[in-house]
Amino acid sequence: MTRGRPRDPSRDRAILAAARAVFANNGYTGSSMEQIAKLAGVGKDTLYRRWSNKEQLALDLIDSMAREAVRPAPIDPDPRLNLLLFCKEIVRLYRNTDFGLLVAGMVGEAARNEDLAQRFAEFWARRREIAAPLVRDVLGPGAGEHDIETVLDSLLGPIYYRLLLTGSDVSDEYLWQLVISVPWSDDSDQPAAIEGDPTTNPNGELIPAVST
Repeated sequence: MTRGRPRDPSRDRAILAAARAVFANNGYTGSSMEQIAKLAGVGKDTLYRRWSNKEQLALDLIDSMAREAVRPAPIDPDPRLNLLLFCKEIVRLYRNTDFGLLVAGMVGEAARNEDLAQRFAEFWARRREIAAPLVRDVLGPGAGEHDIETVLDSLLGPIYYRLLLTGSDVSDEYLWQLVISVPWSDDSDQPAAIEGDPTTNPNGELIPAVST
C-alpha cells in the first residue's frame, strides 16, 4: 500500500489564517470554501482533503482560537480569582477578536443546520470540561458532577447571554459578582468584595483587587 505525503502543518495554518480572514470580512454565512482556498493559495482539492465542509473548518478555527486565548491553569491561591480570570479571558476573546462575530454567525446557522448544531454542542461541551476543574476548586472536593454543571450554567449563561444577545457590559465587577455567587467551600471564609483599582496577578493579568 502506497502511503501519501505527510500533511504539512504550515499549510494547515495558512488555511486557518485565510479562513479567519474570510469569515471576518464576509461573516459565516457569506463565506465559502472557494473563497478560503483562493486566499490561502491552495487548490480546492487540498482544502477539502483537510476539511470536508465549511462547518468543520469553522469549528476547528474557533476551537484553536479558544484554546490559544483561554488557558485555565490556576495561578492564584484563591480559586475564586482563578475562576474570575477564566471568565475574563472569555470576555476578552469575544470582545477583542473576531471570535465573537464568527460564533454569533454560527449560532444563527446552527438553528437551521442539524449537523452544525450537533458539532457546535460538542464544542461547548469541551469548553465546559475545561472550566469544570476551576469550579470544583471553588466548591470543594465533595462537589458532585450535578453541582458543577449547575454552577457552570449559572456562571457562563449570563456571560454568553450578554456577549451574544444583548451586548450589555460585562465588566470585571459583574464577573466578580457572578463568581462570588458560587458557594464557597469554606463556610467560615466569606466571599470578598471588590476594593479599589484593578491589580496585577503573577501572570500579568489585571484582576480586581479583593480583600481576604
